[in-house]
Amino acid sequence: MPVSDASVIDLVAHDPITDSVTLVMVEERDWGQRGELLPDLQAKLSTYLGYALDGGLIHDYPMVEGKPITFQLSSASPPGPRERHFIDLVKREHLDPETILWREEQIPAA
Repeated sequence: MPVSDASVIDLVAHDPITDSVTLVMVEERDWGQRGELLPDLQAKLSTYLGYALDGGLIHDYPMVEGKPITFQLSSASPPGPRERHFIDLVKREHLDPETILWREEQIPAA
């Protein structure tokens, strides 16, 4: 599922070693330099925040209640400058206060 499908949580993973949960979003398109995918990223992150903070995650996976949460962006290329600015803002204003971590991973091109 690409970031463009804002209604879907792409992947939920529990790491038994760290006893943490990771919500993964996947983007295979190139981010570009002009913020072309920024609206998609904004909508996707809004969905992920709501899912993590409004009870959807615990409803679907009660065993992860109280566990540390990480949002992971897995993409074919690094986010563009506008997406990067938005990610930094979201981290500072929404993730950090909730102790949600952020991680990025580059995936091989298809």
